[in-house]
Amino acid sequence: MTQFAEFGSREKDGWSDPGIVEAYVRHFAPITDAVGTGMARRFVQPTDTVLDLCCGQGTLTAQLAATGAAITGMDFSPEMLALARRAAPEAEIVEGDAMAMPFADASFDRVLCNFGMMHIPDQPKALSEIRRVLKPGGGFAMATWVGPAASPAFAAVFGALKTHADFSAAPPQPDLFAFADAGQAKGMLEAAGLEMTGHETLDHAWVIDSPGELFEIFLTATVGAGMLIRSQTSETIQKVADAIAATVAEKHADGDGYTVPVPVALISATPA
Repeated sequence: MTQFAEFGSREKDGWSDPGIVEAYVRHFAPITDAVGTGMARRFVQPTDTVLDLCCGQGTLTAQLAATGAAITGMDFSPEMLALARRAAPEAEIVEGDAMAMPFADASFDRVLCNFGMMHIPDQPKALSEIRRVLKPGGGFAMATWVGPAASPAFAAVFGALKTHADFSAAPPQPDLFAFADAGQAKGMLEAAGLEMTGHETLDHAWVIDSPGELFEIFLTATVGAGMLIRSQTSETIQKVADAIAATVAEKHADGDGYTVPVPVALISATPA
């Protein structure tokens, strides 16, 4: 984890910023909530004990609690946890580190992680912890973003960044899209003692009003991409913003607005 230690520190600081949290909930939740609803329906039974790992604002936590299952939501962000406690008052909400969970071995029938893994500096350690807290015969499911090669939204953003930005200006980050690749996901899961049982792509999209809105989403509502953008010179930031807007205008016009596909990878596994 040493090479990603500064990234981890900035992630924790960023997700304690009320402005970033509010922007994330506004821009990302319409997609992440829809994915979480599907995960709850597919992977959780009313008799399960469930950990909602990296629970964020608690939308999925509340949905899981509504099934009748016994739910624990965990996150490292006090700002997010305050929202989660309001959203899911019937759930146990815990502040904790995904790389060193405050739970006994074999505590949960299910662990779900809805777009949280990319925020963890040591992903292999987090997977080992997931394996540790799962009961025999239990299950793990996670959602993550598909990478730029197959995601028009991330292609627009990271294409502009690769063309104009200096990536060395920000601390190194884990691969945001590692789990979207079935081969990498399988290998990482196996190394942690988990057997991959499913890997599929779900179609989702941002519906936005103007070409410049996609840049604003990544600038204001993310920590990892946001820190990379903000680490650039003002001239470079403007070039990145202009390039993203040009791509959206050229490729994603849809009536009076713009529809930018942002597919999602859904991965499931069981203890090996």
